[in-house]
Order: sequence, then C-alpha cells, then structure tokens
Amino acid sequence: NLYELLRERILELDDIDIDVKKTYIAFKGLSNIVDVEVFKKYLVLMLNIKKGNLEDPFNIAEDISNIGHHGNGDYRIVFKDEEEIDNIIYLIKQSLKVNKK
Repeated sequence: NLYELLRERILELDDIDIDVKKTYIAFKGLSNIVDVEVFKKYLVLMLNIKKGNLEDPFNIAEDISNIGHHGNGDYRIVFKDEEEIDNIIYLIKQSLKVNKK
C-alpha cells in the first residue's frame, strides 16, 4: 500500500502533522511540506518548494509552477512503485527544511 508506506516514512522524519483536505492529504510542519492526492494505483505528491530550489538528481519531479493544481508548491511527483520511496523521501526532506516547524 503506497500511501501507508509514504505516510510512515514521512512521519519518521520529524514532528509532522497530517491535515486531511477535500482533495488531498497535507503533511505539515510550519506550513505544508508535501500534499498527497490518492488514486487507485498511484499517488500524486506536490512538494511545497519554489521553482528552482529543488535538487532532483533522479529527474522524477515535474515543474508545475505554471499549471493549476490542488495543493501547494511548484513540483509534482507521480509515485507508482515502492522502489522509488528512498528517492522521493530525499526530495521531501528538501521541502521539510524549508517548511519545518
């Protein structure tokens, strides 16, 4: 279950709150760190980090700064495979540094 795996790994990082919204689930520090939209076979993650401030050596984050979307931030990741979790957590940690309590 992708969501449970992601939730567990994010909550291990720091003092992070979860806020369930109508269209997404927000993982929050001082402000949203990552917003998660849950679909049947994958998750869509929006990282709350400004365009140009994300180091993505895996090339998995898409710039959505000019696209309307639910959630916060300028980057989107489609999470389909459990094997990607370490790479995704690496990117989420960058958003956590910016949005930490």
